[in-house]
Amino acid sequence: MLIERDDALGSLLSISRHAAAGRGSVAVLGAEAGGGKTSLLDAFARRVDADCRVLWGGCEALFTPRPLGPLHDMAPALDPRVTALLEQTAAPGQLFPALLTVLQEAAGATVLVFEDVHWADNATLDLVKYLGRRLSLLRVMLVMSLRTDEVGADHPLAHVLGDLPSAVVTRLTLQPLSAQAVATLARQAGRPDADLHRITAGNPFFVTELLASHDAARGQLPASVRDAVWSRLSRLAASERELLEMISIVPGSVERWLVRTLMGPQADAAVDQCVARGVLLRDEQGALKFRHELARQATLDRLPMSVQRTLHAKVETVLSQAPTALESGLLARRVHHAAGADDGELVLELVPRAASQAARLGAHQQAAAHLATALRYAADAPTWPHNSVKTGPTRPGLSASMTR
Repeated sequence: MLIERDDALGSLLSISRHAAAGRGSVAVLGAEAGGGKTSLLDAFARRVDADCRVLWGGCEALFTPRPLGPLHDMAPALDPRVTALLEQTAAPGQLFPALLTVLQEAAGATVLVFEDVHWADNATLDLVKYLGRRLSLLRVMLVMSLRTDEVGADHPLAHVLGDLPSAVVTRLTLQPLSAQAVATLARQAGRPDADLHRITAGNPFFVTELLASHDAARGQLPASVRDAVWSRLSRLAASERELLEMISIVPGSVERWLVRTLMGPQADAAVDQCVARGVLLRDEQGALKFRHELARQATLDRLPMSVQRTLHAKVETVLSQAPTALESGLLARRVHHAAGADDGELVLELVPRAASQAARLGAHQQAAAHLATALRYAADAPTWPHNSVKTGPTRPGLSASMTR
């Protein structure tokens, strides 16, 4: 079921009708990974006019991309002349004009769908440029889908698109689903929608996978989501992976000073790349967070526990050296990372102060949670420093919270 995609579908159908009338053009359909491009194209192919044939081809994330992959995919539905030239590995100077002739001679309009052109090889990009400059007088529509978070200013595809005549190019960008749309999908699936929009940021793939997964119902990350995120991480530069793995340890936003201290001189370049790819978001103060909480969780799950403990310890050490290390905000974070590092001695040192501060602020549940964290390590200490937790009249309430 398509939701909040009617405008984009209407635009594609309108462009196809113009192509059928002899005014061919290019439609560039962009969205983040999992943004619903294929679902929209499937709906478009079902709704296009009956006298318009739709031919599909795709680019793939191969270590060595297949030359002219989309054209090979659709060759069986094209003219035998094109198939023969492909089999002969004919030069572009012979193959491209032959394809153009076949498209000109076709009885009706033709829609060529090139999926995932962010992975296109150079020959496919040359074909896009060749066709894009000649479609305006043909009954041909070229639709290209791409991941906007994979195509930066220096990507070869960006240069090709920039070279196409602007009059024949229509760019469509799919936005994440709204909170209302996510709630609708959850209601139709008979599942609660609490926090679903926040942790998915409206990404259609993440939403549908969580709603369909029994793992998610048990509080576990669906394997499909984890595998998708891991596949994306594997294609990043080493410095970008190091950055993402480091800050996956930190729930919520990570301050710029903390990132720079943790990562050193390479931090800024890695941050800029991850922001440009759409993996991370940066606010006005320069603080960073994952675009999707699910991506953070999947990145964290990828790390062995020994590595997680090491990273937690590294973050806690940096936080402990901040001028505000003993203020309530950082103190609570230090407890989190000390526990993540499995440093019982440090947890027992920090918790009394953190719990006391939380209680004074009226955050009694948080104070109780701190004390519960400390109880995991109580056996490591000869005596429990009860007297250092001065919660005053709230003490009975805290004790009751811990015993429930």
